[in-house]
Amino acid sequence: MGDEMEQRMPPKENTSMPVIVVQDGNKGELDSSSKVNDVVEPPSAGMIFNCIDELYEFYKTYGNQEGFPVFKKSTKNDKQGRLHFVTLSCGRGGKSRCKREKLVNPSLTMKIECNAKLNARVYDDGVVRVTSVFLEHNHELSPTRARYLPRRRSVGTSMKRRREKIDEAGVTVAKTLTSSADECGGHESEPSLEKVCQNYIDNIDKRRKLCLGVGDAGVVCNYFNRMQEQNSNFYYSLDFNEDGHIRNIFWADERSRAAYKSFTDVVSFDTTYLTNKYDLPFVTFVGINHHGQPLLFGCGLVSGEDTETFVWLFMQWLACMSGNAPKAVITDQDMAIHKAIEIVFPEAQHRWCLWQIMKKIHGNLSCHSNNEQVKATLMQAVYDSMSKEEFDFNWGQMIQKYSLQSNAWLSTLYDDRHRWVPVYVKDSFWAGMSTTQRSENVHEFFEGHVNSKTTLKQFVERYDKALKTKVEKELQEDLNSLNCYCPCVSHYNIEKQFQQAYTNNKFKEIQEEFKGKMFCYVHSMKEEDDFGVYEVIEDMVVENGLSNQKVCFTVYFKQAEFDVRCSCRLFEFQGILCRHIITLLTVKGVYLVPQKYILPRWRKDFRREHTKVKVSYNNWNSTPEMRRYDLISKKSAVFADFGCTSEDNTQIALDFIEQFRQKFNIADPLNVNGQPIFSVSGSCQPYQ
Repeated sequence: MGDEMEQRMPPKENTSMPVIVVQDGNKGELDSSSKVNDVVEPPSAGMIFNCIDELYEFYKTYGNQEGFPVFKKSTKNDKQGRLHFVTLSCGRGGKSRCKREKLVNPSLTMKIECNAKLNARVYDDGVVRVTSVFLEHNHELSPTRARYLPRRRSVGTSMKRRREKIDEAGVTVAKTLTSSADECGGHESEPSLEKVCQNYIDNIDKRRKLCLGVGDAGVVCNYFNRMQEQNSNFYYSLDFNEDGHIRNIFWADERSRAAYKSFTDVVSFDTTYLTNKYDLPFVTFVGINHHGQPLLFGCGLVSGEDTETFVWLFMQWLACMSGNAPKAVITDQDMAIHKAIEIVFPEAQHRWCLWQIMKKIHGNLSCHSNNEQVKATLMQAVYDSMSKEEFDFNWGQMIQKYSLQSNAWLSTLYDDRHRWVPVYVKDSFWAGMSTTQRSENVHEFFEGHVNSKTTLKQFVERYDKALKTKVEKELQEDLNSLNCYCPCVSHYNIEKQFQQAYTNNKFKEIQEEFKGKMFCYVHSMKEEDDFGVYEVIEDMVVENGLSNQKVCFTVYFKQAEFDVRCSCRLFEFQGILCRHIITLLTVKGVYLVPQKYILPRWRKDFRREHTKVKVSYNNWNSTPEMRRYDLISKKSAVFADFGCTSEDNTQIALDFIEQFRQKFNIADPLNVNGQPIFSVSGSCQPYQ
């Protein structure tokens, strides 16, 4: 009888109601401003709700505020089949279960057995009472990235109708999302993600150009001055001709400058993105971040494509980056750019974009009677050659077979083969920038923000909105790597070592090598003391998948120093341990690899400076951490002001900073050479 009465009448010890979440007239679509901005107190035992849906919305709102996903873990019915108990839990609770058919290609999972949850009892009249709460999580919470959690990945009915109408008018998803985010008070308040909307509406790619309008020059200068007033580290430079008209422009915001400090190893320079009716090409400096995504390091508008112009542009960029030149540069095949790089970046490795070169094959060989056969043979020599000697032999065979000795274009290409042929450039580190890719991913920075009628003034102002999208994508990948992981495809501890260290995107690349291990085996070995030379055979698919070929790779291994290298040069080129090395290490019974093979630039647990920089396009002041960073940055400027006055004061300031760094065990961002720590050793040559 007592239990029955307890079911009918819930206790009254806590009559305070939680935050009411406002709903609009659409089914299941919550008011985003209420959900994002209301401060919700932590749940506690004794809280009472009018219904189970109200409890669920309350806990979801709390989860969004604190930075964790929420799921209904379990429910229990009474003898009459009515809901009696319910448990809501953190979305990272439970164990990951991978189906047998997905063992080789597992999906990302969030499950890490988190015990945070809320238990509640449902009474006959629908009233719900919280009986117990567990608030402790076993993982880091991410309130600043809560919009990427599963509960936010939806497009409401009204939003669908709105974007269908806008799409019919020819406006892209990126632009409508930016407009919607502005209306909501920023991207954090926007209820939908670009990827979700993109899946709902297929956009038509259009060629976009810049148009230089009357009065744009003055507006651009005013814009740059305004940006520099907001942030003194915003950098811009204008080049004027003799008549006082703007000839060249370069600019970079503080986030781009800070990002370059972490990723100085490779820069791609592209001149082909936009050209307006006055032939004013748009140029970009782009790098690769820890997820393998493009990072903008600066951009410009130039009136010509001669060596003098590029020297000016490179000098401005180098000054913007405090004189820290890149280790490697990728450009189009252009002699003016090549000469400018030799002048401004004489120590940098310079590589041409292979995509651009292969694109020119048809035009330069169209007059040959066997142009299709020549093209196929040329591509096979470029892509299938495993060594420099093999490429040289295959190239010579092609020249002889098709009587191409007089073709000046091919002769020039062969003379410069060290700048574009894969087997010639793979000894240097290129941060995963494939030799076959063009900079289409760079173009995504501005897709949806410019069109054929965009003026120079409009483009510069839309620059911020375009970069907002890129920042959002990087933050989303940061959260994915923090909250989700990809299950291992093998039982080897080496794979787990990379799983724990690398971002998800880079760990997937490692997994591809573990999968490829099944096609490899150690064929022979020569060992002397602690040094060994091993032949690893891989069964490879060649000739566009038409045939298989057993290819031999040589792996060198010094066990005392644990120095291992492979003739495929994947680690030197991409920073990813290859399947041939993995095959040898498993045969040798190696369970873990030294830290020198786990590159800092791919790690997910490093807090990089550019993610904390105040810029106008990332709603920077939205978190206490960022506000504190801004305050400390301003206060610490006194060190620079004091130290720059003399050599003695410089040393005093540096000594003070060094004492602080050592006291709190903070890693030194610069090594002994004054260069960023994210790099691969340049001494990786085969043993002789």
